[in-house]
Amino acid sequence: MDLETRHPGALKFLVYTSAAITKFYEDDLEELLRFARAENQAADITGILLYKSNRFIQFLEGPPAAIDALMSRIRQDPRHTNVRVVVEELALSRQFTDWSMGYQVSKGDTAPLPEGFRDSFADIEEAPDAFTTGRAAKELALWFRVRAARASHLAA
Repeated sequence: MDLETRHPGALKFLVYTSAAITKFYEDDLEELLRFARAENQAADITGILLYKSNRFIQFLEGPPAAIDALMSRIRQDPRHTNVRVVVEELALSRQFTDWSMGYQVSKGDTAPLPEGFRDSFADIEEAPDAFTTGRAAKELALWFRVRAARASHLAA
């Protein structure tokens, strides 16, 4: 018996990467987010969208059937190419509970990274194995959750 059968309320947690066919500017991303937020809210999907150097990394969580339907649409979306699922698992709770679809535009930097610095975005994109990719994706999700919680606490 699988986890979804044993836990009917289980959610699907999925992380994918893709390449944008054309460059997305801030206005393009805001338009995409307006549409995605409305659609995701209706489907009970939460997550975050990251964009850097014409690449997307998106964290999605919600009912398994809704995530599967969304991924089917994303794979057919002509704005994406090289769609690659890097993490797909069932979860019992959400990581982005209050986020209908957060997003972060990461400014590219050509300066070399300091010694010992890890670029989780690159780790997800270029990891040599599924374990490293999954670990990097989960670390990045945790970083965003902690950052959001700290910002919320400081604002209170």
